[in-house]
Amino acid sequence: MSLSSYIKKIRQHGERHFTLERLMADMGLSKNAALSAIYRIKNQGELVSPLKGLYVIVPPEHKLQGCIPAEELIPMIMNHLGAEYYVALLSAAGFYGAAHQKIFKFQVITNARITHPWEFGQIKIEVIRKKDLSNLPLQDFTVTTGYLKIATPELVALDLLEYIHRCGGLNNVVTVFSELIESLDADKLINLATNTGVAYQLQRIGYILDNIELMDEESAIKFIAKLADYVSQNKPKYLPLSSKIPKNKFPRCKKWRIVINTEIESDL
Repeated sequence: MSLSSYIKKIRQHGERHFTLERLMADMGLSKNAALSAIYRIKNQGELVSPLKGLYVIVPPEHKLQGCIPAEELIPMIMNHLGAEYYVALLSAAGFYGAAHQKIFKFQVITNARITHPWEFGQIKIEVIRKKDLSNLPLQDFTVTTGYLKIATPELVALDLLEYIHRCGGLNNVVTVFSELIESLDADKLINLATNTGVAYQLQRIGYILDNIELMDEESAIKFIAKLADYVSQNKPKYLPLSSKIPKNKFPRCKKWRIVINTEIESDL
């Protein structure tokens, strides 16, 4: 049996990948013979190898892109690694209808240590390492290769500000917030921020939402009021709107306890 026939056979059983060890066992090949067969098929664009010894099948409908979509690839990679992960930032926002611009990299946060970029044809995956992913709120989205773990809207909101340099800067994040607010729950956001030690971001989120135009004004007013109550009751230290700009000699917003050291503007 040729490797092409082998690939067709396992595809018929709904499988999308194989390992070098399994190929050697199934076809009775030596390691060198297996690698030689894989090399030929990879050059034809029918396989990608995101990890050593793991081979993902690229079906004809995705051959032009050079790989299956990132949301289908990620579950296989992470299962193989045995790593915790979640789709994050702008990529996660897109699952909640809050990505107005084309995203060029699929953004994933994981506790695995990845030392090289993941680029397969037109598919580019940005991997961000976070040591502890325990107790973070995630949602499972069904994809053809299993379940894809996505950050909840509240986790997306907090991560956008924590990793603002990976999200196109403050104004791009502001634009995402203007759409993401429809999926956010104020109580969940406050609880998550306090439990994960980033309650200070509630000041920035409140200020941002209070100073941009929002579609559903009635629900937005209630949402913003809950954040304002939290800030009023806890009276945190004044926080610069942008952590990259000095905060001296800039005006202050008493309501949100924010140093207004930059202007914000939504693209919408």
